[in-house]
Amino acid sequence: MWRDSGAPTRVLYLDGRACLAVLPAVVYWSWTTLYIAVFGVVFFTVISWFGLTVPALFRLLRRWLVGRLRPAVPVWRRRRLA
Repeated sequence: MWRDSGAPTRVLYLDGRACLAVLPAVVYWSWTTLYIAVFGVVFFTVISWFGLTVPALFRLLRRWLVGRLRPAVPVWRRRRLA
């Protein structure tokens, strides 16, 4: 029962966060919200195909923008060979 508590939430094949993108299209039906929902589902499907979640994607983008230098980490705690 508790062994899958850390697994991401899925509804059929979609990530649970992708269902949040569909919610505005269900509540307020228009072509614009439908396009936003389809874009959201495609976005979440693509990043899950790469094996990422939304927080992992943000960490990856932050690492790409900032680079290897981590100025907030003290010198004695920096990873030298990573």
